[in-house]
Amino acid sequence: MTETAGSHPRAGLFRVLIYGLVLASSAAQFAIVPVMPAYAHRFGLSGLQQGMVLGATGLATLAVCVPAGALSDRLGARRLTLWAGVLMAIAIFAQSLASNFPALLGTRLVFGIGFGVVWTAGLSWIAGNVPAGSGLGGSVASAGVGGVVGPAASGTLVQYFGLAIPLLATAAAFAVITIGLGLLRMPARPAAPTAPAAASLRAAASDRKTICAAAAILTAGVTTGVTALLVPVQLHAAGASTGRIGLDFSIAGMLFAIGSALTAFVGRQTLRIPVICGAMFVLAAALSPAALTTAPLAIVAMLCVTTAARSVLWTVGYPLAAEGAQQSGAGLGVVVGLLNGIWAATAVLGPLVAGLAVAHLSTRTVFGLTEAACLAVLAATVAVAWRTRQPAHCAPGTRPPQRPQHAAVNIPGDLVPGAMPGAGPWPDCNRTDIRSSPQISSSAACP
Repeated sequence: MTETAGSHPRAGLFRVLIYGLVLASSAAQFAIVPVMPAYAHRFGLSGLQQGMVLGATGLATLAVCVPAGALSDRLGARRLTLWAGVLMAIAIFAQSLASNFPALLGTRLVFGIGFGVVWTAGLSWIAGNVPAGSGLGGSVASAGVGGVVGPAASGTLVQYFGLAIPLLATAAAFAVITIGLGLLRMPARPAAPTAPAAASLRAAASDRKTICAAAAILTAGVTTGVTALLVPVQLHAAGASTGRIGLDFSIAGMLFAIGSALTAFVGRQTLRIPVICGAMFVLAAALSPAALTTAPLAIVAMLCVTTAARSVLWTVGYPLAAEGAQQSGAGLGVVVGLLNGIWAATAVLGPLVAGLAVAHLSTRTVFGLTEAACLAVLAATVAVAWRTRQPAHCAPGTRPPQRPQHAAVNIPGDLVPGAMPGAGPWPDCNRTDIRSSPQISSSAACP
């Protein structure tokens, strides 16, 4: 008998290595934030150029996430993830040698390609070898730890040893983790049949849970890009060192890790649309202090609260979208790639737009406009969730099928795949599993 991936003796080591790769990618992504003023001073970067460097990872991720998801569904996630680890190690090493703006921007673009593949194929690999609930939630928690370690280590090491030392250490970490994953052999999982990429995208675009998860990632991505550019500028103008800025981001990252771990610990009770909407509201409201004052304490408080709210959005968003993919029949890799594409677009546009805006507007105005945009996305999310509560595949004007009175088994609604909590035992009428139940007549399904 073939062992399942979750019960394999090397499953624990696999978790350590794959979560380590996610942690390292997140740490390298955010490590550049507290040292951006140092790069700006060395290379004479303008606000727009700083925004381009910060948005480079998102731009590359935007280009590769959906193709990587489709290839992951067809060719397997392991191979793509390993190549991504190698690519990130090369990119970080090259960044340590960068001597001008084009070289710095190029290395961040190459790193972003590997980053996008890890957060697409890598998450699919995790979902296939780690139990669904703890797998994706654990990856977000690992990224939260990387958000703590990256800025703190980068800001402190750069202050004492220069820009190259942290990058060389990070490149070595990527190489070691990738080699370990390459040598580790996990049992092959039979490939599940998946729809073509175009069909998966259409199914995801009509799924209520995937739409709400996408709104959560959109809000989290916009605020991440804006705060990553403006908060270091504000603190540096107030006299804070790179080490102090890194410490502030690390404290916020610690709150992210704690919030993500607690959300993952609670489990499936958090995989609900009201949880996402509540976190989006808290995130928008937390931007108010920065829109009212430029005091360093208010800026740091805003950074901490918004980061904690984003931890809930990230931790709930991916598993909720995975549930939606299972119900709609969309490929998991394509759905994860879609979410990453949304994040990448915001990661690119957020710093760029903020960099252009601060040339004409005050930072308080930029934070206020960001808050208004988040509230608009929240309102649209609530509207979509409310309008799509009923099954979308039933014919207009028809009533949902009634349960036969003679059914021998009472199936709780929460245990039926696709059923909404509190909506009774009936799943989406477009699902084929309703026809396979011996207690339900096939004529009850919508045509």
